[in-house]
Amino acid sequence: MAPVKNIILALFVAADLAAVSAHSVITNAVGDAGGSGMALGVDTSTPRDGTRRRPFQQDATRFRGNAADTVGETLSNGDNDIEQGTLDIMEETGSQLPQVNPGGSLEMTVHQVNSDGAGPYTCMINADGTGTSWDNIPVTTNVEGNERGRNRDGEMGDFPLVASIPAGQNCTGTVAGEDNVCLVRCQNPARAGPFGGVIPVQMAQANGDTAGNAGNAGNTGNNGNAGNGNANDNTNDTTNDTTNDTTNDTTNDTTNDTTNDTTNDTTNDTTNDTTNDTTNDTTNDTTNDTTNDTTNDTTNDTTNDSTTGGANGNANGNNNGNANGSGNDDEEEEEDENDAGTRNNRRATRFSA
Repeated sequence: MAPVKNIILALFVAADLAAVSAHSVITNAVGDAGGSGMALGVDTSTPRDGTRRRPFQQDATRFRGNAADTVGETLSNGDNDIEQGTLDIMEETGSQLPQVNPGGSLEMTVHQVNSDGAGPYTCMINADGTGTSWDNIPVTTNVEGNERGRNRDGEMGDFPLVASIPAGQNCTGTVAGEDNVCLVRCQNPARAGPFGGVIPVQMAQANGDTAGNAGNAGNTGNNGNAGNGNANDNTNDTTNDTTNDTTNDTTNDTTNDTTNDTTNDTTNDTTNDTTNDTTNDTTNDTTNDTTNDTTNDTTNDTTNDSTTGGANGNANGNNNGNANGSGNDDEEEEEDENDAGTRNNRRATRFSA
């Protein structure tokens, strides 16, 4: 009887091992916002050009046994481990998991090992990264197959599988040092399965907001630049201009001009200023100031004018100029005549001497 018992036991073990064998692998996954990954437990060194149990089915996930409701198991490593499996994925594909947005999508590649690794697939999502509870999500691109997940024509083939991320989805898990992690689980209806895989993904929008807010904190210091304008520009027109009225600048002398022009300074009044200094004007042109002593002197400084002109100056470059073009013409002409008479008397006195 012992040999019979051994035979029966061997048959049960073989049947169980056959049931454990898995027949599809999610070998790649890309989020709508970038990043890449694959299913937990995938070994990229596994050959993909055969259908037998060894070595072609060793890293495919089956949802049975203790891990039926969570993240599944593989022939090579037993129950999948979320933490270690995620670290392995990041080491294989880079530091960034598939990045998804609310309302975005996850594009996957399913490698169908043999006939019962076919579609159709259903997908679900776990928000906290633990894999203990799942919510169904839409599948927009599926793998061909019948109601039992079989399609002999698809053996050893690679097929696209696309799942939609719900518009209001949040990802709150922390896995392998990564925040904002969800798990996406896809599986077929095979009787020996289900077969498929679990892919860790990261919510890109939440991850970007955190990084962006940290960056914005550094911009606070830039507000100090607001005071770095023309604080030192006060009355600093081209060179030391101390009459820099920003509106209606009427004595805009460009070089050390304090209304004290020493040589050929035409006082360059830009707006309605025609050397009409009415009070304490010390134009004081010391060289070449020809305030036109002889004829029609219109520098016409009406009060305390000390235009002590020397010889052949040009403070008022035009005879009959409009140094004072605004009213009181009769009084100014009378003062011009008196000034002319006084100068003639002084000249006569000098010559007679």
